Amino acid sequence: MAKKTEDTNELPRSTGTCKHCGQPRIIQTIGDITQEQADEIATSECDCDGAKKERERERMIEQAEEWIDGRFENKPYVKPVFFCAVKSVVGHEIKEASIKEGEWTHKIALNSDGYVVIKSSKNVNEEVSFS
Repeated sequence: MAKKTEDTNELPRSTGTCKHCGQPRIIQTIGDITQEQADEIATSECDCDGAKKERERERMIEQAEEWIDGRFENKPYVKPVFFCAVKSVVGHEIKEASIKEGEWTHKIALNSDGYVVIKSSKNVNEEVSFS
């Protein structure tokens, strides 16, 4: 459990450590928290490059998930596949993902600036015959 001080006039304090740079931070908490929770809060408040990159990745994932929720609101079985693909691409576990859904092909990748991009294209086949 995270270390905390007892002061009836203030919120309890805990010490957490940024998981990227290792810098300890004193954080105010409401109620008891675990050391892992204190470390997560410390990381979310840290200004080191690693913590900033993590927040940027989380923001990109959140924006992509909002788009996925809207785009596939009537296809609940498609959403988890997209969520997993986006998280894997943003987390650099895979370079890109391609998902075929009906007549659509969706490609998920990071652009040269490191931002997640979902490109969607619809297969349109046209055949004309003359006799």
